[in-house]
Amino acid sequence: MNIDLKGLKIAIIGGNSPCKQILEILLGPGLKELDLKVVVIADTLTQVEGIKYAREKGLFTTLDYNQVCELSGIDVILKLKNDEILSCILEKVNTEHVSIIDLDAYRAKSFLNFLLAEEERLKIKRKIHADKVDKQEIANLFDQFTATIHKNAEEESRYLKDEREDLLEMEKELSQIIQGSMIPTFIINNEHILTHWNRACEELTGHNAYELVGTDRQWVPFRSAKRPTMADVIVGEMSEEEVSKYYGASWRKSGLINEAYEAEEFFPHLGTDGKWIFFTAAPIKSPDGKVIGAIETLKDLTQDKKTHEELELQDKELSTLYDKYKKSEEKYRSLFNNNPNPIFIIDRQTLEILDVNHRVEEEYGYTKTELLGTPFLDIGDSSDETVKEALKELPENKSILFTKKKHFKKDKSSFFVNVKAVHTTYSHRDVLIASATDITESVEKETQLIQAGKLATLGTMAAGMAHEINQPLNVIQICSDLILKMIKKGLKIPDDELVIMANDIIDNVARAAGVIKHVRDFARQSERDLKKLILNDPINDVFKVLGHQLTVHSVKVDLDLDLELPEIRAEHNRLEQVFINLVTNAIDSMDEKAEEQDSMAEKKLSIKTYVEEGWVIAEVSDTGIGMTDEVKRKIFEPFFTTKETGKGTGLGTSISFGIIKDYKGTIDIISEYGKGARFIIKFPVIG
Repeated sequence: MNIDLKGLKIAIIGGNSPCKQILEILLGPGLKELDLKVVVIADTLTQVEGIKYAREKGLFTTLDYNQVCELSGIDVILKLKNDEILSCILEKVNTEHVSIIDLDAYRAKSFLNFLLAEEERLKIKRKIHADKVDKQEIANLFDQFTATIHKNAEEESRYLKDEREDLLEMEKELSQIIQGSMIPTFIINNEHILTHWNRACEELTGHNAYELVGTDRQWVPFRSAKRPTMADVIVGEMSEEEVSKYYGASWRKSGLINEAYEAEEFFPHLGTDGKWIFFTAAPIKSPDGKVIGAIETLKDLTQDKKTHEELELQDKELSTLYDKYKKSEEKYRSLFNNNPNPIFIIDRQTLEILDVNHRVEEEYGYTKTELLGTPFLDIGDSSDETVKEALKELPENKSILFTKKKHFKKDKSSFFVNVKAVHTTYSHRDVLIASATDITESVEKETQLIQAGKLATLGTMAAGMAHEINQPLNVIQICSDLILKMIKKGLKIPDDELVIMANDIIDNVARAAGVIKHVRDFARQSERDLKKLILNDPINDVFKVLGHQLTVHSVKVDLDLDLELPEIRAEHNRLEQVFINLVTNAIDSMDEKAEEQDSMAEKKLSIKTYVEEGWVIAEVSDTGIGMTDEVKRKIFEPFFTTKETGKGTGLGTSISFGIIKDYKGTIDIISEYGKGARFIIKFPVIG
């Protein structure tokens, strides 16, 4: 980049970080003899660094880009912002008299290097004119200038290469996570340009990613006129007064995520009749703490509000269903058939279906005739003896709720339901009235959250993976090097030694492949499939990936596993996630105690399993910092964490609690601050 700066009158559009750096050089003493002048700085955001600095220096600033085009005497416009509206506005500029220089991230860096080189050139020129110098001194000065130019070129080249590699890798990973999420999500960068708009967002808003990505039009699906989204509020680092100007009393700071905002609002432009949306925006920061973008997630509350009202009405109607039937058979039948959820009337003794409402036929795909007389358990998991026993033992006028049960439609497709059953009388018969609420979407979102927890856990497992894979790789390397050296020296390798080395290579390849397979199996998202298993198995698998980490942190491990444990019904993959979370939290707790209280304290992790009164029990104990009563009360709340910002998501223990609860288990904590913690997990023995 080579520009004659002498006497130029300059306008700058875009007040982000490069703007301030450019202004510091243009207004500094190094370029004073060029007699250049900065006429105006324009940006629609008032709190960006460049605008603030320009005001401090008494320069003219504006929020209206049109004013830049209307000013006379401007020689060059430095465009630091990628705003769609700018393309239309800058078309008005007479490019015969005004040059427009478009500075993206790389070109801005190049322009800054040019200014620094220009400063150095003028500095050398002043020295030559001011002093009498010989030829050698002149040569040295120009060598110095050449070195500066060379350094700037290398820096730009390195910056461009690193930036490209980092962006490609980050874009790949981020796109996979964002696009795979069932939660409507979009991301903007620090210039308010939309970079990601996932499929869930397309489905919610009706606007496709290709229409919006690469522009600053993220507001279009929600507003009739341009207005900052909550993500724009975060990136613009707006004051609370400015946020209230746009969102009134509907916004608040997030109670779960630091520096995040959230709000709930009705958007009449979404869908046919408008939608209620709950949205949360949080900053995306660089390693040095600068805001480089923002992520915003959306949740459609419209159906939730309707469903909540319908469920309240349903519960009220179900509880009085028998009385209403006695008063009016016609009214009962109307309520029964028009209920929003499928309802089954079931014989209490045989558990055969006696009657169903219209909603059952719509949801399950069977006709009423096909269902009458068939066992109710056949539409779900017929081998689930716990449901069968609970229904037959349900006292009169009492109800019971079965959560997350898998039911099957006529076409064999499955979905998840909560089943609420009431023991009452119907047509003078002892019956059960069961209503089924479809919770498939909630289960899928919960599975998505657990999968996100697994991906976060993989970061903790990385050190263990590297160690476990490096060891077999070292053996393979040594054997290969030895064989190669002997071949190069023309030495014959004895057959027995060659067999030993080949077997070592084969064994260690299998070992490395086993570690990779274990990590792949752990990371995959599987269907809910409860199987019989021994609790010791997922516990032992934890040490396949965390063994090295325990060694690095100087943690002694005491395993006391009962080899005669009875089976429980659960999923190996998810239980392993629970114990990985407990072990990593124990390591962090013991490290924290060593830093704060006693660096010489023994770090000891104990895991014990045993059976007691129909329960399989696992106890995980550590000698860490322990917990206060307040922490124990909040430990299983989502996003609650005692770790430093950035070191914990607050999801691990919450997800673990949900997994244990899904398998009819319990978890208790015995802990005192400063004296370690003991987690007691219980699962019912399979009867």
